[in-house]
Amino acid sequence: VDDRPRFPHRGVLLDTARHYHSVTTIKQFIRSLSHAKFNVFHWHIVDSQSFPLQLKSLPDAVKGAYTLDDIYTPSDVQDIVAYAKLHGVRVIPEFDTPGHAKSWCTGYPEICPSSTCTEPLNPATNKTFDVIGKLLAESKELFEDEFLHLGGDEVDTKCWTATASIRKWMSLNKFNARDA
Repeated sequence: VDDRPRFPHRGVLLDTARHYHSVTTIKQFIRSLSHAKFNVFHWHIVDSQSFPLQLKSLPDAVKGAYTLDDIYTPSDVQDIVAYAKLHGVRVIPEFDTPGHAKSWCTGYPEICPSSTCTEPLNPATNKTFDVIGKLLAESKELFEDEFLHLGGDEVDTKCWTATASIRKWMSLNKFNARDA
């Protein structure tokens, strides 16, 4: 009997940004992946609805979680990654940006175009890139995989064109809302 996977990347996405799941439930999910010969857990952990990832470098990020009880601590993440590794499953995190980032504005309102126009993130301020840089640096420590997913889909630039400082930044950098 020749029983081996046809594809090297066999993954399933679990969206805990929109639907919080406990660490125990995530581990059950990972165990089921390994039984079904899936080897990638694509963890959609941050989106517009919730920022449930506690980060040492960005302590206010979890203000965007549903509640402070519905978060994943660095210890939780390390536990999940170690459990997945034990079961032959890679963990690839997804932090949806620059669109789908409304939850980022709760903890860091200065990285959003305005209080009423919150997506996509504000490219006209260096603070946005500081926050993204800290997220990426810390996620490199938390997640062992060489890959991560940044979403990047459905970027509606209406907030950019409605915000004077962003329009000015786009003009200075030769961007327009369609190409940015």
